Amino acid sequence: MSRPIAWLLGSLWLLAAPAFAQSAYFFPKAGDFDPAIPTPQQFLGYEIGSRYTRHDQLVAYFDELAKHSDKIKVERIGSSYEGRPLLIATVTSAQNQQQLETLRRQHVTLADPAQPLSAAGNSPVVVWLGYSVHGNETSSGEAALLTAYYLVASRSAETAQWLDRAVVLFDPAQNPDGRDRAASWHNAYASSPASSDPADKEHVEPFPQGRTNHYFTDLNRDWLALTQQDTRPKIAYFHQWYPNVQIDFHEMGKDSTYYFEPSPASMHSPLLPASSYEWNKTLAKYHAQSLDALGSLYYTGENFDNFSPVYGSTYPDFHGAVGVTVEQASSRGRVQESVNGLLTFPFTIRNQVATGLGTVRGAVTERDGLLKLQKEFFQSALKQANQQPVKAFVFGDANDPGLTRRLLDLLLLHRITVQALTASVTVDGQRFEPGSAYVVPTAQPQFRLVHSIFAETPPIKGDVFYGSTSYAIAPAYGLAFAGSRSRVDAGERINALPAERGGVSGGQAGYAYVFDWRDYNASRALYALQAKGVVTRAAFQPFTAATAGGEQAFARGSVVIPVAGQTLAGDALLAVVDEVARSSGVQVHALASGQSRSGIDLGSDSVKALRKPAVALVMGEGVSATEIGSAWFLLDQQVQLPASKLDPAQLGKVNLDRYTTIVLSGGTYGGVDAAAVAALKRWINAGGSLVTYGSASKWAIEQKLSDEVLGAEEKEPDSARRAFGDQRDIAAIERVSGNILSADVDTSHPVGFGLPRNQLAVNKENGISFKPSRNAFSTVVRIDEAPRVNGYLSESNRTRVAGAAWLLVSPQGQGNVVLFADDPAHRKYWHGTERLLLNAVFFGNLLNPTKPRG
Repeated sequence: MSRPIAWLLGSLWLLAAPAFAQSAYFFPKAGDFDPAIPTPQQFLGYEIGSRYTRHDQLVAYFDELAKHSDKIKVERIGSSYEGRPLLIATVTSAQNQQQLETLRRQHVTLADPAQPLSAAGNSPVVVWLGYSVHGNETSSGEAALLTAYYLVASRSAETAQWLDRAVVLFDPAQNPDGRDRAASWHNAYASSPASSDPADKEHVEPFPQGRTNHYFTDLNRDWLALTQQDTRPKIAYFHQWYPNVQIDFHEMGKDSTYYFEPSPASMHSPLLPASSYEWNKTLAKYHAQSLDALGSLYYTGENFDNFSPVYGSTYPDFHGAVGVTVEQASSRGRVQESVNGLLTFPFTIRNQVATGLGTVRGAVTERDGLLKLQKEFFQSALKQANQQPVKAFVFGDANDPGLTRRLLDLLLLHRITVQALTASVTVDGQRFEPGSAYVVPTAQPQFRLVHSIFAETPPIKGDVFYGSTSYAIAPAYGLAFAGSRSRVDAGERINALPAERGGVSGGQAGYAYVFDWRDYNASRALYALQAKGVVTRAAFQPFTAATAGGEQAFARGSVVIPVAGQTLAGDALLAVVDEVARSSGVQVHALASGQSRSGIDLGSDSVKALRKPAVALVMGEGVSATEIGSAWFLLDQQVQLPASKLDPAQLGKVNLDRYTTIVLSGGTYGGVDAAAVAALKRWINAGGSLVTYGSASKWAIEQKLSDEVLGAEEKEPDSARRAFGDQRDIAAIERVSGNILSADVDTSHPVGFGLPRNQLAVNKENGISFKPSRNAFSTVVRIDEAPRVNGYLSESNRTRVAGAAWLLVSPQGQGNVVLFADDPAHRKYWHGTERLLLNAVFFGNLLNPTKPRG
């Protein structure tokens, strides 16, 4: 029997071992521990690895350590959507704790290119250990308990040296909601003795599993977009310290072993200096030593991207740190059969503890080099920026203050320098005005993050990727922005968000109140009014009206609130409209007349009555949790519209007539029976609007819910002889790995209302596309014939999607099917295309082409 398998089998007895044996197993060279510090086992009342520790127990143990030791400080930095606290625990020597703020101020001078390296003085190296960003990768959360205990309780000279020369920041549960979802499942279905059968219920989590947070967000992809309240406090704390080393603890399939970086050179970003990646090799020596001492199998350098700042292990790389992903084969329960033998929960925890402690050892040993790396990183950022043709990015839209403010907020969270625009400027044919636009100079310490947000993904060698190959934020927002090759007049630096300017302008309206649909926050205002029983209409043609501030142009989709026909009148109606406008940050104009200065009048047939939407989101087994979670998040957090959440099995059993819109995200709908399909057909023909995307759109077409036609299918694999060893690389090249493609949108179609221009960036995450509709008025978004690609798309895939339809509206009876090729609310930051989804919700009964009059 091999040594690693012996360790796997040998750890089984730990499920019922006493605490002293546990310590010997997890810390084989432990030495002396302070008996006044309770072990995790003593505090929790069970052996680590014998069950799954709930988040409240994890929090309680870190608090307990802080009660017993002056080496640890625990802070609550925020809370999850389900109300669980987010923690940062700072572990360092008692002496360092007493002067922690002084040490922090010294350390952050490393991120200032104007300060010399000597300004950091004798500040400790900073190590960030991040656990459980994926909630069901559970070994890391247990490892956080043990690692913190070791550092606080160990009385060895080596540990004392570590804490004297390092500040170790613990993020013990980045995703507490997902972690508790997984822990509850594993604990609920645990057997005694434990079952190792991979098919046993303990090892098979149901939808949505514990990987994601409350809104089914993959938090490991949220470091750049910052869409979630679980992520934002963490980023704020990151920028308080600028760690030198950051480890993100993960798990992978049970039949793997253990992975740590370096990653393949083909997946490195040319934005980063080579020295950043070389330091992965340096730190890897300490990880290897730690696992070698245990006889644990591991590998490096074969997979996982390291070129975009969206991950917890790459965001630090873009700040002069050494970021590392570590991946442990997961037992997904207390013990499970694997190709390497029996894989136990304690074994997976022990490996994570070993690499965590090895990280601290390596960081302390290499402190001087790590501090020098970070200083030179930010200095080289300025040099690299000065070599770029683009000197500044300008963004903002006077017609969309909501989205302009949101992008400004994102930039400030990333500590990016933003300045006010002081003079009108035209860049790449786009006009930007002072008061509604901002300037982001590229010559700044955060140049590399600025490039990541605004510019195209830089070219790299190789075509094999783990995740999405495009990650730029600005194109996904759909907001006006441009890169200027010359200096742009800019004023003072913006350090805080300006106050929202919502409310009614012009006092009490004599005829109607109006607000422009181009404002990203308009959908929130509209639903709030509808929820209060206010009658609303939408202008399907543009018009210009006289307002208190002068003539004002209103785009298609602008919301009209007529004074006549309301249950409220006079001051009461004004009070409701003003309160909604202020709370949503939308500017509403009071109009004294229905006669416009140009365009349609407000009594026109083109000003159509709106129905209050009632939305059902289908989520359950087979459905893509992250995709349907994006729609749920959008309706909840942005629109504040309470959608119903239906299981696929309910479609044929509940009364669908109560819903105006049903959303099917990507997934597998083979379990939806013929009766449910028939019910959907009846509901659509009676006036319902079915919104589908990705594989759900394909399913809808196959089930004859729509009569549209799919685009070219993927070609059959070439039967020519190929090398056996190349199959993984070839498969990766041929798949669509997430790209930003240029497309054309019909902004006169109700689904296109509010978009500022015909050019639109869309996300392509799969191989599904459509042929343009046979109805000439129903192809809403079409990918360009020669699309611009931000990311990496093989030539065969580019040819296949060129000119294909990305969004169709398929009229069916009195209703319709709205077919998206991809998730329009992808990862919760694709605001440009999620507007299309919102339009489908609010204008769902007004999407079909006008029938000719008889």
